[in-house]
Amino acid sequence: MKLIAAACLVAATLSVSPLAHAHDAHAAQAWQTLAEADVVALCADVRGIHPGMRDNATPDFATVVDESCRNAEVEAAGVRSYPGWRSAVQALVMSFRDGHLNVRFNVEPATVRWPGFLIDGRAAGYVVRYPVGLAVANNAPVEGSRLTGCDGVPVDRLMMDRLDGRVADWSKAPERLRQAYRLFIESDPAAPAPLTSCDFETPTGSRTVQLDWRSAPAAQMNAAILPFTRRIVRGIGLAWETDGGAWISLGNVQNEGALQALEAEMTASRDALRAAPYVVFDLRGSAGGNSMWGGRLAGVLWGEEAVEARRLAGHSNNLAEYGKFWRGSARAAVAIRAEGDKFAAQGPDMAEVAAFWRELADEISQRPEGDDNLMMDACCQPGVRPTAVPASHYDGKAYVVTDAGKFSSSIVVMNTFKRMGAVQVGEVSGQNEVYAESVGPIQLPSGLGAYRMPVSLIRQPRQDLGGTPPDIGWDGAMDDDAGLRRWIITDLARR
Repeated sequence: MKLIAAACLVAATLSVSPLAHAHDAHAAQAWQTLAEADVVALCADVRGIHPGMRDNATPDFATVVDESCRNAEVEAAGVRSYPGWRSAVQALVMSFRDGHLNVRFNVEPATVRWPGFLIDGRAAGYVVRYPVGLAVANNAPVEGSRLTGCDGVPVDRLMMDRLDGRVADWSKAPERLRQAYRLFIESDPAAPAPLTSCDFETPTGSRTVQLDWRSAPAAQMNAAILPFTRRIVRGIGLAWETDGGAWISLGNVQNEGALQALEAEMTASRDALRAAPYVVFDLRGSAGGNSMWGGRLAGVLWGEEAVEARRLAGHSNNLAEYGKFWRGSARAAVAIRAEGDKFAAQGPDMAEVAAFWRELADEISQRPEGDDNLMMDACCQPGVRPTAVPASHYDGKAYVVTDAGKFSSSIVVMNTFKRMGAVQVGEVSGQNEVYAESVGPIQLPSGLGAYRMPVSLIRQPRQDLGGTPPDIGWDGAMDDDAGLRRWIITDLARR
């Protein structure tokens, strides 16, 4: 009842303004109560569901969890407002540096502050970019100007100091690209201006800009930053170019119906695909889902036997280096069954996926040893390396387009194409994690957000986790569809 009362008070507060009563003692106590309960729940699920707690390769994981949770409890005890609550929950999640453990907030501030321009992470550095639909500051440096520092602090140190561990994991190269925009967005209107002046390299020389922080509608800003985060929603389909080349868009590996339709279309066009001068697999922004689609689609182009042989040839037979495992706890089984129920509710296209999760939950529930150790997945044990690798059925040029938004299963898909000889182009790919499939969303007790929690881990060589630079880099914006397409078709494919 205490949490319900707190949530009702918070809802009433936010309906007027996210911080209208930030200094009211009653509201402040409500935010503290919510923060403390959310931290406790998150920590309980990390301890009860996360495979790192039983991973003998990371014996210090439990120590990290204990330290992170203690720090979060201290921070939660001092929470007095919505920004404080959000910061405490976000910092706890970020402390684990695990991209599969993430939180999404149901409540957002009505407005944010920004200086009238943002920056985009690129291979060439952090460059000025104007978000579409928002008025740009009169004193904003021209687009493409490179940020070199603010308030006397060099840009690399500035970014790490202000963003790492709070809203981004700065240890990962792709995250430094897609989270850079956050430097110039402030969600707490009551806080002092975070920066006062910044230095830029412009086409006409160095320039110092005095920052003029102003308000912008949060909903409008959230829509405008999608290109910065590499989270533009892209489709799934096959398109033919005028020169006979094929462009295969894989905006995700989650939409089973669309992927089945793509596989059928590719199979029907198999002869044309194998005769094409080049084939492009566009994986920009693609995240989690069913990584087996990489092998299925690659098999249509190169041949199933050739794809499978190259997969097995690249695997170690050492279980300390390779293999897939699941957390075997009762709490994990409940969360996994809920995942199956969620997929079943999505209809017949997801029936196979739903059955997988439900059968897995049954297997975990029936383990005689319970949660003593991780449970090996029989499907992913090392296979026998082939004595000979069959020739592929396609010898044209193949490209796989990557950006920093790629994540999780799409990294496995990328690796499948690269093993078959596809050239990686674009920008550094997103980075996968050792901890893999996640369950959720699991609602926070406050009802103000939900999180996903990993339940499996995959032992694999570091190079298979992604975060890899492209073989051929693209200097422009990764959402410049026309420019990127023209670059590949008229330049790379004709080399």
